[in-house]
Amino acid sequence: METFLKNKKVEGVLGAVSLLALIVSVFFIIKVVNEIKSSSYVGRGNQPANVISVSGEGEELAVSDIASLNVNLNKEGKTAKEAQDLLNESITKVLKYVKDQKIEDKDVKSEYGGLTPKYSYEQPVCITYPCPTKDPKIVGYTATQTIAIKIRAVDTASDIRTGLATLGVTDISGPTFSIDDEQGFKDKARSKAIVDAKEKAQVLAKELGVKLGKVVSFNENSGGGYPVYATKAMMGAEASLDSRMPAPVLPKGENKITSNVTITYEIR
Repeated sequence: METFLKNKKVEGVLGAVSLLALIVSVFFIIKVVNEIKSSSYVGRGNQPANVISVSGEGEELAVSDIASLNVNLNKEGKTAKEAQDLLNESITKVLKYVKDQKIEDKDVKSEYGGLTPKYSYEQPVCITYPCPTKDPKIVGYTATQTIAIKIRAVDTASDIRTGLATLGVTDISGPTFSIDDEQGFKDKARSKAIVDAKEKAQVLAKELGVKLGKVVSFNENSGGGYPVYATKAMMGAEASLDSRMPAPVLPKGENKITSNVTITYEIR
């Protein structure tokens, strides 16, 4: 009787194992069938869906609304303190003048600055060999500072540059013209490019007799703003040579900002 019960237990265990193996097998079979159904081409692997790609272009014209000047100050002195004190006097004059022109502090930025020694490399006259040498000697110091000025009233840029020159500033770069909110114009150009691409896709789909599906991919190639020069780019150049004449208003021209996009659609 005991042997009979043991045999029954073994048969029960074997039956449970067999049932579990059957369930696992059925699970894998169902999984394989679903994967085959999800493939468009049995035996070839997954093939890309039918798609069309269209490109679109958009552009925005923007007038420069920022003029930038770089003021480079250099002062020399026999000692480091003397050079720095002279530089500080010039910096104070420049900052006061800029403030008087209603330029905000946020638009005035100190950039490169430094204090470097000046050396004398004079060597004694060589009479005998080997020639004697002397170490370089410090004979003074040069203090430098560059100040970047952003002018929002761009038509006054030439006047401000002239005013700085009257303070004794002889090294001024600019003005250079730029756009303050260039990203906003880039966004507008991109929106136009997308609309252009969508319209082309709709026309193409109609001609092909298909319907547009979801967007598969999107790519943008944005072009930075490049100048479209004014027709009289040199107006007032000769007049500016005469100090009795008012400073000319420098032409700003326009900047063309472009965006090129490529959109890929599924078709069905």
